[in-house]
Amino acid sequence: MLRKVLGTVLLLGALAGCTAPLRVCETDADCPNGGTCDPERKLCFSASAEGGSCEPACAPYQACTLANVCAPRYTGLVVTPGDGGVVGAGPVPVTAELLVGTGFAGNFPETLSFSVVASDGGTGGTLTAVTRSEGVYSTQWTPAGEGEFRLTAAYPATGGPSTTVRLTADTTGPTFVVFVPPADAGVAAGGTTYGDPSLANAWRRDQAVPVEIRTNEPHLDPSTVTIALQGTDGGTTPAVAVTASSGACDAGFCGVAQLSLWEPPFDAFRGTMTAAVQGKDTVGNAGSGSATINVTRWKWVFDGTAGAIRSGPAIGSGGSIYLGTNANTSGKVFALTPEGALRWESSVGAVVGGPVVGASDGGTELVYVGANGANDGTLYALQSEDGGTRQTCTTPNGSFEGALALGKTTTAQVETAVSVYNSNTGAIIVGIRPGASVPCPLVESPSTGEQIPVLTAGTPVVMQNDSIFFAGVASGSPKITSYAFGVSVPRSNWPVNPPAVTRSLALVGSDVIGGAAATDFVAGGLFKIPQAGAADVTRLYPAGTSWSSRVFSLAVGSALETPDNVFFGSEPTGSINFNRLNLTSAALQTAASSPAIRATPVLGVNGNVYTATSNGTVRAWIADTLTPRWTLTPGLGTVEASPTLDCPRDASGALVAGNHGVLYVPAGGKLYAFVVDSRGLDTSAPWPKYQHDSRNTGNPATPITSCP
Repeated sequence: MLRKVLGTVLLLGALAGCTAPLRVCETDADCPNGGTCDPERKLCFSASAEGGSCEPACAPYQACTLANVCAPRYTGLVVTPGDGGVVGAGPVPVTAELLVGTGFAGNFPETLSFSVVASDGGTGGTLTAVTRSEGVYSTQWTPAGEGEFRLTAAYPATGGPSTTVRLTADTTGPTFVVFVPPADAGVAAGGTTYGDPSLANAWRRDQAVPVEIRTNEPHLDPSTVTIALQGTDGGTTPAVAVTASSGACDAGFCGVAQLSLWEPPFDAFRGTMTAAVQGKDTVGNAGSGSATINVTRWKWVFDGTAGAIRSGPAIGSGGSIYLGTNANTSGKVFALTPEGALRWESSVGAVVGGPVVGASDGGTELVYVGANGANDGTLYALQSEDGGTRQTCTTPNGSFEGALALGKTTTAQVETAVSVYNSNTGAIIVGIRPGASVPCPLVESPSTGEQIPVLTAGTPVVMQNDSIFFAGVASGSPKITSYAFGVSVPRSNWPVNPPAVTRSLALVGSDVIGGAAATDFVAGGLFKIPQAGAADVTRLYPAGTSWSSRVFSLAVGSALETPDNVFFGSEPTGSINFNRLNLTSAALQTAASSPAIRATPVLGVNGNVYTATSNGTVRAWIADTLTPRWTLTPGLGTVEASPTLDCPRDASGALVAGNHGVLYVPAGGKLYAFVVDSRGLDTSAPWPKYQHDSRNTGNPATPITSCP
């Protein structure tokens, strides 16, 4: 190393004619007598290397050394941007710095000479006046266009230092190509089909799309490339970064981003979203690109080809969907995964009550249904794992017509499913409680002089603690009654006479809320009765003195500004409506809805209400204004049972992220699954759906399933 440094010393001395260096060095401390160390040359020099008498006189860009020799005053002329740099459209700041040799005075000129030409010899653009700060000279260059240029900065006198750099002017932003892969719709199997029949190549609202981004921009700044998803009404998700692809790339840059389709607003059942990409090159030119994505709420449809669905589906703790079918005296119970795959099926007869899902015990739960054969009716308790029969309770010579309610009695403290059976001699209240010493309890049968109301098709049965509430017809008149377990007569102040056959019941606070409708003429309405009983019902709707509107269904929510709002369809003379009635203020809000809403509305989180009309037209409404968000038409078919709502889940039933959920709508003998913008039921609602909760227990003691 020392030999190499000494060689350098001799060479520099010979070329520059300078005073001999004091010694080699690493720092100033290695130099005696106040000398300084030149860090590049590794040589010591005296504090001043010039001061000689040179004849003839040296040029201004030279220095007269103590050895009376003219030496270069400057060691370099550094231009910024440097050689090979890329600049924008301008004005582009350009600087040139004269680097003074060690021991020499700057003696800087007033200005430097700047010039620029295109690489093909054409015009290079314009330069502003030059300013100086010590040995740094500045100007601004506006390129004549895109392309390669040669920019020169030179000492103003001939022979002085000069530097030329090659610069590329880029004035155009990147152009991005966005590629949306084909939709992953799923493969039909086991009675379940996927893919929206009315929108080809549509991604589902609950899916994440791996969008690909490409560009041939040679000067791209990859860190600036982001993409956002635009929904309806101008709503846009926050932009996410695009990650460079690790595989083969057929462009200058290839990247990918996952876009969650449930994030942007989408007030439509089916339509398009826009994936919009933004990015810049290294000089700040911005560019963009976009592509549209077909999006649908259609998830799947299941057809068990086993008859109509006449009772609302139920949801198990792991997201399994249970539904029963009815074809005269035959039918089945089906269990489906959240992705619509068939788990099992069980032939039980024509299902008219349930399914109702029992409480989960370590992942095991029972599925209760009431089904009718040719001459008898049976309550079933099925195993949720495989559909096998855990218990049956058969009653001869009659049929079930109403729902099942589920709870624990004060005395037995055993899970018991209860329904009402129409026997040849009158209605009886029966139950099923697997594993108990009396697995098929006869809750109540008619006593002397008493007639338990005979249920009509689809009549609700609800319960709270030891009290059972149901409606039917006795002695030719509509009745609502209540019985307690182990008591042979109705509870005090029951039965009560509603204005027409009662079609729906909800237990809210200390009241029973009911909807009544006659089918052969316009009569009925919305009413309430204290659970303790009363001499008569209290009319809630319609106003006035006449029961002049059919009301088939109701749900009660409290997530609005005032509590306990009843949502229901009504059919007064000359119109068909959807309504919200506040139980505290009696304020009524009405929106037209045709055909009629006879299935129970479903109240979801995020202020959404979902309805299905009698012909299967499905709508999402804004709860506090009754404004439709979206509508699915034409109708799916005849609706004979109410929809339900569940959390977002994967195929195994595990909860997944997102502010969406799944609405299950039975129509025309099929079960449809749609992606909606509610992550499950409104847990603050006293009675958000048919039979209260996702398990269909008809019991306000059952928690409304939340979706954390």
